[in-house]
Amino acid sequence: MSIIDGLAAEALADFGEDFESGSLTVPGGRDSDGQGGWVNTNPVNHPCKVLLTDYSDYRRITLGIPATDRQVLVLGASLPAGVIPAKGHKITAPDPAKGLAPTTFDVIAKTGDPASALYKLQAR
Repeated sequence: MSIIDGLAAEALADFGEDFESGSLTVPGGRDSDGQGGWVNTNPVNHPCKVLLTDYSDYRRITLGIPATDRQVLVLGASLPAGVIPAKGHKITAPDPAKGLAPTTFDVIAKTGDPASALYKLQAR
């Protein structure tokens, strides 16, 4: 048993009320688009707890993050077991800049912690 076991569930219990309801869309299979490319089929939506934030100017400049990208925090325990956000997925989160209207973003990159308690998604 590790010291990090159960940390994701504790984070959800402690911070779940502070996060908003959102969803992670995971693409299903791929079919040919008839033009030499691919189209994702049968996407699966997973409800989750999310918080949409902006990067600091320092972080944007230091890491070269475009001004249009946003950061979406996802509580890991709010996702079904085995579902991990990844590049190519879509995340829908209430956007404070739009009066909390749900906005869908493409996941560009993901970082997280060893306990999978919190995923930080770079979204565009």
